[in-house]
Amino acid sequence: MFLNELSKNEGIAFMQLVKGLANSDNTFAKEEKNLYTDYLEELSIKENEIPDANLNSIYEKLKNSSERKKNIIYFELIGLALIDGEYDEKEVEFLEGIGGKLEIKRDKRISFANYFYNFVDVYGFSVVDAESKINLLKEQAEKLLA
Repeated sequence: MFLNELSKNEGIAFMQLVKGLANSDNTFAKEEKNLYTDYLEELSIKENEIPDANLNSIYEKLKNSSERKKNIIYFELIGLALIDGEYDEKEVEFLEGIGGKLEIKRDKRISFANYFYNFVDVYGFSVVDAESKINLLKEQAEKLLA
């Protein structure tokens, strides 16, 4: 949703984190693979542009990124973790580590997770009301990222 704000290098670092998170529970679920493909498209990055990297080198790439961009990265990773309907303990640990390294305050991390839980509750809306609900969710996400 907000990934187009990332630079090419930030986008590559994000995709490296996506790979790490998606594989942290040793299961790259179908939903995660679909979202991974969507991320590549949104970022205009090709699969072969994403080298394997350790977490420290990824954090090094992101250390000078703005607070907003770090929030966007973490926010999108939370969405990825919850896309398959399961929030595995290994995923939680991975996200906690990322949140700490990106210096995202705990209350902000909780707000991001709550946003996605609320999104699931709202997702049952009717097609007639879809556009207004999607716009509302975008507005709420924008406030969280500020």
